[in-house]
Amino acid sequence: MDQSDNFDIAARGWTTVQGRNRDALHGWCDLAVGVQAVRGQWKASIIVALSEGAASLPQLQKRLPDAARRVLVRALRQLATDMLVVRTETTQVTYTLTPDGAALADILRALAEWQAQRG
Repeated sequence: MDQSDNFDIAARGWTTVQGRNRDALHGWCDLAVGVQAVRGQWKASIIVALSEGAASLPQLQKRLPDAARRVLVRALRQLATDMLVVRTETTQVTYTLTPDGAALADILRALAEWQAQRG
């Protein structure tokens, strides 16, 4: 592949074929955007865990004992960026679901039930 194939003139930067394909997919498929929101380590589990109620990071670690702290923090930041989780600081930092996050939790539960029925 020639280097000129990866240079995006409009953005004045380098792109990858995968990046261009992902952007094209998001342009015509809302499902891809929705899946991207929960794609990654522990995001879906965090959303389901927070649907049980607001939690601090130590409380989330108790609910998801196999998840590393660093991975949880990274996923929580991404979920906050995607406006699925709200981070509030009072006496301690707590995380709660936004209305969109709560709606997504219902979808994830339905998906888990579907998978359980499949055996």
